[in-house]
Amino acid sequence: MSTVLVTGGTGFIGSRLVKRLLAAGRHVRVMAVANDPLLANLAGVDCEVMTGDITRPETLAGPLAGVDAVLHLAAVLYAEDAELFRRVNLEGTARLVEAAVTAGVGHFVYVSAAAAGYRVRTTYGETKHLAEQLMRAPRGRTNFTIVRPTLVFGPGGGGQELVLYVERVRRARGIVPIVGRGNAMKRWVHVDDLVEGLALVVDRPIAYGKTYNFGGADAHTMRAYTEMICRRLDIAKPVVSVPLWLCWGLAGLMRLVQRRALLKRDTIVGVTMDAAFDIEPARREIGYAPVAFEEWLFTRTAGDPLWEPQGRAKPHPHAGAGSGLH
Repeated sequence: MSTVLVTGGTGFIGSRLVKRLLAAGRHVRVMAVANDPLLANLAGVDCEVMTGDITRPETLAGPLAGVDAVLHLAAVLYAEDAELFRRVNLEGTARLVEAAVTAGVGHFVYVSAAAAGYRVRTTYGETKHLAEQLMRAPRGRTNFTIVRPTLVFGPGGGGQELVLYVERVRRARGIVPIVGRGNAMKRWVHVDDLVEGLALVVDRPIAYGKTYNFGGADAHTMRAYTEMICRRLDIAKPVVSVPLWLCWGLAGLMRLVQRRALLKRDTIVGVTMDAAFDIEPARREIGYAPVAFEEWLFTRTAGDPLWEPQGRAKPHPHAGAGSGLH
């Protein structure tokens, strides 16, 4: 039985991945920081948990001992401090890669982000992009696969980015504003499709040296996604474009007067960059088969508190990337 180490395995995506790998008959080891509050997500799950921290290289040898494959999900997703993105997403990943190569791990799967492929990158996306460069060729026994998910949706809304966006749409007064014309193309992915894709990649030689985009079956503009959300929530307010020049001006002003500005450079970049990247190689090579957001939204969300007209869901906690909707 092969042993798979999962970092970020206590979070919304990671805990689902752990359960999927166990169902496939793998021995799963989760590396978690000391006193991780999200360990409750793995209560009753028959996996091994070991303490480790990608920012502390001296803690990595134990969790990596005897491991056949690594699925690296741990990352900072939201931070006001750009240095924190770099310390965890880039430097921490570099330390984990070095430790995995030293341990003789056969396959290292890096969960990057669609933001790494933007023409203009967010702070988060830049750290993901730079981390990808560490894995462009095999090292020793270790082969690499890079996976780039888009924004994640699912039960309770899904990832924190979508939950927050839905709440902003719900609270908008009179109109629902969108940044710019809202014509950036996106391809949001269901959490279970992302998890299944990762399970299909691990220990698959055909995936070695590859970069796969994990998005949904349907692609839409940001305006179209916003209008669908309004229809699902029974919100009759019009979706109104806010000119980019005005958005940049407001972002600059907010940066001066607010510590946690609602509108900032990374938000504008994130929602205006195309992220409907090609998923056909993943379909063809590993059998990736995602669902469509529109079909899911209107047929599978009945009873979900987030999607009730006056509902509200608590955002899922993440180990850190809020740099715009992927």
